[in-house]
Amino acid sequence: MMRHWVNFGLVFSFAALTVTGVMAYALPFSIVTARVHIIFGGLTVLLVILHTLSRTKYFSSKLKGKSASRGMIATVAAGFAIILAIAFLDLYPARAVIDASYESRRKSEIVRSSPLAGFLDVDAGHRFVARTPAEDADTAVALMVRFRENLTNPPAMAIWAETTTGTIIETLYLDEALAFGEDVNWHGLRTRRLDLLPIWRHKHTVVSGVDPHGEVDAFSASTPEHAFTLDQNLRLDGESGFILCVEVNLTGDPNEAFPDPDLGQPSLLYTAFIQPGSRNPYALLELTAHGGNAVEDGALDYNLEGIDTAKHIIDLLLACTAAFEP
Repeated sequence: MMRHWVNFGLVFSFAALTVTGVMAYALPFSIVTARVHIIFGGLTVLLVILHTLSRTKYFSSKLKGKSASRGMIATVAAGFAIILAIAFLDLYPARAVIDASYESRRKSEIVRSSPLAGFLDVDAGHRFVARTPAEDADTAVALMVRFRENLTNPPAMAIWAETTTGTIIETLYLDEALAFGEDVNWHGLRTRRLDLLPIWRHKHTVVSGVDPHGEVDAFSASTPEHAFTLDQNLRLDGESGFILCVEVNLTGDPNEAFPDPDLGQPSLLYTAFIQPGSRNPYALLELTAHGGNAVEDGALDYNLEGIDTAKHIIDLLLACTAAFEP
């Protein structure tokens, strides 16, 4: 009876591994896909162990059998060793297979925040984003975002730090639905992240070296000396502060000045100057500009007269810096 459980268990586990493996290869990263793949991978290991234990006589006879059997085993082992070496050393055809995956084909579009940055949605109305320092820095920065209570869907959001001259340093947060490609499905709306967050997207060109239209940007490609890490600014004894920026966009909120029924009013930019080591560790981010004219070149529009309900998407943006001890 146990043999049948193991056999059918292996079939179903193999099917789950195959499906999730194809999804991980062909689609953007998903924590759900990764979780299912890992769980069924562990289950498959357990079932293979049980299957091997149930066939100990078979394996023992082959190992102790005729030279032909031992030769077959050696050939199979050598074949698997060659495949392992090809995969480990990134040789052809393993390299060609990986180059055809979603992650490789879209690597210039994929945005991943620093592993030192993280976020937490406490409830539908509050989000916390924090950036802890690396070993060569000693200050952490955190941001509390409080949304309007009656939002049906959360707004698209990007949070980043930039220099006082406007050059992006590091992206601290980007909605996961916008992180894996230029063309996105935002709560049922097929659009571009350039249309949702145009200010951040043009800033990101300096980091990625690729503009929103997929073209290599000559300016960003010519500035390799720029260090895209916030740690150089997260020092209590340092003199270089930075600008913390938040761009938000709630779709489907048109008005007379911005009548597009899908996109509605443009994204809004909130900013604050952050100075680690300041006597006052808190800073309120203030509404600075909107992105209504930023799609083509990222230009900020400081005229907010045409903006009405969009100003009430965010109730509070409070940043805080503090000495950090791991």
